[in-house]
Amino acid sequence: MDLTQPGKPALRDRVKAEFKELFYISAYLLIVFSALTFYKSAILETASVRWLPWGFAVIKSLVLAKFIMIGHALHVGEGHGTKPLIWQIVHKSLAFLILCAGFTVIEEATVGFFDGKTFSESMAEVGGGTTEEMIATTIIMFLIFLPLFGYRALSEVMGQNALFRTIFVERLQFEVAKRQ
Repeated sequence: MDLTQPGKPALRDRVKAEFKELFYISAYLLIVFSALTFYKSAILETASVRWLPWGFAVIKSLVLAKFIMIGHALHVGEGHGTKPLIWQIVHKSLAFLILCAGFTVIEEATVGFFDGKTFSESMAEVGGGTTEEMIATTIIMFLIFLPLFGYRALSEVMGQNALFRTIFVERLQFEVAKRQ
């Protein structure tokens, strides 16, 4: 007996696709966060400060990837489908920046609650702790989201898996729309 709806993938296929998506998003974020962690560590090393929390990059990439997947399931930032891709990419990047910031606040408040911290104490380290670090973190996260959502938007326009195949497997030829 098949419990799936016509045209809807089986549960096993959906779970497999979600794990694949989680892997790709978290791998991208892990590369970026590892580079940022290494860069911050190098800067602090010049001031004789040893700092290398690699666990941060791994955990944050997985958590943020899950936040992004939840946002996709909730259709966050959708719209601008008829406008040039840049508007969709910027809109989605900003929407997910806000979503992930909100989830991060909830996450930090929850962890702080279980550690016996007040809300203010929990928020003291979010985004680096200082106003300048918070602004820098926000800008960096926006810049991290641009290629992520740019890839996704371009992939939707080109067709499922065509962009991935073109970048990583074989160079495909596409017909470019002619100017009217």
